Amino acid sequence: MPVHSRRLIVIGLVIFLLGGMVAYQGARVNSGRQPVVLRVPGVIEPRVQLEPRLEKYYRGCGHSYPLPLPAGVKWQWAGREEMSTLFPAAEGWRLTQETGRLVATQEVDGLCPACAPKRHLAVKDGLIAVYQGPAGSLGPLLRVTGLKLASLPPNWQAQIQSGAAVFNSEQELLEALDSLDEYR
Repeated sequence: MPVHSRRLIVIGLVIFLLGGMVAYQGARVNSGRQPVVLRVPGVIEPRVQLEPRLEKYYRGCGHSYPLPLPAGVKWQWAGREEMSTLFPAAEGWRLTQETGRLVATQEVDGLCPACAPKRHLAVKDGLIAVYQGPAGSLGPLLRVTGLKLASLPPNWQAQIQSGAAVFNSEQELLEALDSLDEYR
């Protein structure tokens, strides 16, 4: 048998075996089982074994929330190249690798939906100031009141200085400021 015929037969067998492996892996994935990981150096390396995870990270408070995966993508075969196309760095996305899983995190400025309505009191230039978000967050300064810290009762001074004067809504904050108005 000529050499070129043997090469064609070997190439055909390799293609047949690889096609069978791909079909087998696809059947395992479609049945809900994990694909078998075969690592043959220099041949086909698995790209992603698990579906990637998407999340949004809020810089203002440091919280992360999961996001749903877009429909219509075969996630089991999505690699870093496809993920970086779907989730570009120019839009704030950062790709990291966990064990068998890519994680796409979109970093955004501001506070998460749970922290945005919160308010806290702090001291600015000796006066009581109102900040958006929980104490310790990077929420914006909303306003500075005319109340001096030194004029408040000791328990309020301690709460404000320790970061414990946190309110779940603007309404709760207004009620507290109303009760402190007598110390002007």
